[in-house]
Amino acid sequence: MCLMNKQKPIILNQAELDWETWDDPELAAKSPVRWKILISGERGPSSQLSTGIAEMTPGTLLPLHHHAPAETYYVISGHGYVTVDDHEASLGPGASVFIPANAKHSLRCTGTENLVFLFTFAADRFDEIVYHFDA
Repeated sequence: MCLMNKQKPIILNQAELDWETWDDPELAAKSPVRWKILISGERGPSSQLSTGIAEMTPGTLLPLHHHAPAETYYVISGHGYVTVDDHEASLGPGASVFIPANAKHSLRCTGTENLVFLFTFAADRFDEIVYHFDA
């Protein structure tokens, strides 16, 4: 009989978490994106999955960058414009985006309200993701 290693769930309320931003003050000033890590190895025994919620104010830019793990976005509210390699699209509530591993991508809040979206990485822990910003 094969017994599978059963993981324990992670259950939390994002309202109880503090917003985070970039550690680099220059980057934080240039890109005032904020986020909360919801599911990740930092929060409990998740495996191969990290997800969070992010918020961008009108006019805010998440500059062109790439990272090793694939990522997804799911827009909850607001409007934006995404670039992934040579693909571009306007985004609104209900839009989803798959960003392949190492694809160069950027996101801009283009509406008059905050752009709020879920992001998910194919990674055990969010703190292991290395952002490489492209000029």
